[in-house]
Amino acid sequence: MKNNFNVFVASSAFSLLGIEIYHITLPLLALSLNLDPVQISWCVFAFYCPVIFIKIISSPFIEKSNKINVLKGSECGRILCLALFILLLIVFRDASFLWIMAVSLAYGVFTVFTEVAEPVVIKGLIQGHASTSALSTYEIRTRAVQLVAPALCGYLISVNVFFPYSVNLIFSLIAVCLLFLIRIDVPQTASPTHSSMGADIQQAFGWLRDNTLFSVIVALTAVNNFLHPILYLTVIWSLKAQNTAFEITGLVLSGLGAGGLIGSFISRKAINMLSLRQLVLVINVARVLVFFGFLVFTDPVSIFVLFVLKAILGGIWNVSYNVFTLQEMPLKLAARISAVSGTLVKISAGVGSLVAGYSLGFMGAELTLVILAVLTLFMLSGSFVCKKEYGKYHEQKAL
Repeated sequence: MKNNFNVFVASSAFSLLGIEIYHITLPLLALSLNLDPVQISWCVFAFYCPVIFIKIISSPFIEKSNKINVLKGSECGRILCLALFILLLIVFRDASFLWIMAVSLAYGVFTVFTEVAEPVVIKGLIQGHASTSALSTYEIRTRAVQLVAPALCGYLISVNVFFPYSVNLIFSLIAVCLLFLIRIDVPQTASPTHSSMGADIQQAFGWLRDNTLFSVIVALTAVNNFLHPILYLTVIWSLKAQNTAFEITGLVLSGLGAGGLIGSFISRKAINMLSLRQLVLVINVARVLVFFGFLVFTDPVSIFVLFVLKAILGGIWNVSYNVFTLQEMPLKLAARISAVSGTLVKISAGVGSLVAGYSLGFMGAELTLVILAVLTLFMLSGSFVCKKEYGKYHEQKAL
């Protein structure tokens, strides 16, 4: 079981590295093609858009399927998208906006399938084992990828616009090969009885309604995911206005990976020291300070440090979130609950990407950062709702 988990983590690391390279390179590619902020935001939104239409609908079918085969198919689909992307970049470089959106949409569809299947595979692989340790390893994988990907993207695209996607193809091929080394099948989690898709999804919504603390944690994560792409694109646009080279921009963005890696390593200690409600409060207070820091410090070095601090908080939060959600979700509903909660989180990120483009286009970077800082205060107020629901949660557990 441990060997299978390690192979799976290695495969998912290469898969995620490919997805991150595609996602991070999108705004950099759009900038190099002289697209405006609104067009850039629509290109990024196209990547997130399939979540709105695909994730919840696909979850009952994926739940009844072989999850490893779903991951293999998703990876192969992204490989085809990358090959098409490179071809279109060669042939239609000047007419770039619409086909970037089209390929990003298709790439996002296959990414959705991976996002639905992965949590169920993880839950199946770690059952009966030390979930905090395993999920900490999984989060370290995520943050290590986020450390490498931005710097790699900044360098590759500065050499040639084709390089990021060619390297991405290699990573995807490695990921799919590793999946073939996993020798077990994750058991089907759906009931063998036939039920409609609507009834399947309604079960997941019903479970979320009955588990308020879970829903509050998902909502706070969704708000954070709304703020992140706005901050991310605002920083990229601000650095462009300062005539910062893509290589430097990539290094600045890698602060997210560096901080996340630190946060992942210290997450186990933080989880052992603080209760969930204390973690939520501490992280949201610190997040307010970090976001206000972006208003004060605008040079690349300071932005890198702020990204590191932001990502440390994110690393701790993500491990805590994954430990709590995977422990709470019943296995038979895991794919559907993961799809519903993941859809809310990803929709917020997609909407945030769109808001970023229009906000930068009409209000500018400075006012956008002010609004972001104010919204972190809203998140802080949500921490007190979490505190209230945490008390009810423990009362129910005690019964």
